[in-house]
Amino acid sequence: MESIGNEYTIERITNPSLSLQEDLWHRLHEYSISKLGDKNLESKEFFAILVKEGDTLVAASLCYLFFKGLNLQLLWVAEGKRGQDLGTKLLKQIESEALGLGATLVFGYSFGFQAPKFYTKLGYEEVGKIPNYPEGQNCYFLCKKLTNNSP
Repeated sequence: MESIGNEYTIERITNPSLSLQEDLWHRLHEYSISKLGDKNLESKEFFAILVKEGDTLVAASLCYLFFKGLNLQLLWVAEGKRGQDLGTKLLKQIESEALGLGATLVFGYSFGFQAPKFYTKLGYEEVGKIPNYPEGQNCYFLCKKLTNNSP
């Protein structure tokens, strides 16, 4: 723990508890809603969508909905299951869930060695890029506006 002046300390926590993470997200969301002044933007939800073959996890996503936008935090497909449209089906399910929750867009990022072309092929637009991150690659920020006939 490090002190800042006489009144404050800074503490680094490895693997913060779920309750701490929820509390911090709640505090930020509460502040943000107070500044936005739109009660229609209050809805938020953190969820996963899992694809299983029997008991084996073969694809999954983590999603966080806030401000009527769905942040696709990750989409993963097992290496042996890639190229079989499983990722496309999962992404369409994510978009369907997003629409059902009132989202108007889906956004996230993908590194050049992952799947940015997968997203653009499915209607996502590159809205930003961090060049040479990680070194020798790029990080692409992607977004898709949703309509009732998106998925």
